[in-house]
Amino acid sequence: MTPPRPRAAAQLLLVLLTCTAAYLTFRFLFNASDSFPFSQELLLVFIGAVATVLITAALINRQTELELRKEGQVLLLDRKSGVYFALIEHLGEIVEKGRLEEEALAELRVLNHKLAMVADGDVIRHFGEVLSRLERAVRDGDISDDEQDRIMRAAAELTWWMRRDLLGRFVDEDPEAVLRAIRANNAGLESAGG
Repeated sequence: MTPPRPRAAAQLLLVLLTCTAAYLTFRFLFNASDSFPFSQELLLVFIGAVATVLITAALINRQTELELRKEGQVLLLDRKSGVYFALIEHLGEIVEKGRLEEEALAELRVLNHKLAMVADGDVIRHFGEVLSRLERAVRDGDISDDEQDRIMRAAAELTWWMRRDLLGRFVDEDPEAVLRAIRANNAGLESAGG
């Protein structure tokens, strides 16, 4: 367990001091109104109302914090999936054209920066493999069919890491079997196309 931060410790100390002062004040008032039972009942109702308000405020504060955290995670997941889909579509367009034009390179650079902002480290590393295969393929200007297949194999691996980053691990799923299935699907498409 991590120690409380200085601000949290100061708030905790302030709450304890306030509770102690409130207890001593209410005890004094309760004992002072000993001869007036109606006053004691009013004082107890007031104490109950204050306790209810404090507990409700603490619960609402915690719920708001959890809702904001959940909303942030949803926004991040949406952003990741948008960048991932755009990247896969863009790689597909480059491979389909058979060459890397200036506009496509500029868009790939922008997608690389977006990826760096939201992606998991494994996704970034595997994207580097796709880029290195793409770079080797465009050295002579055109991308051959064999080079297209190598790029798409690397992209297939990349999609598995993207899937894992977006969806996490499933308890009943064998990650190696899923990766083999993705590779097999890609190999099937290669043989169907060639």
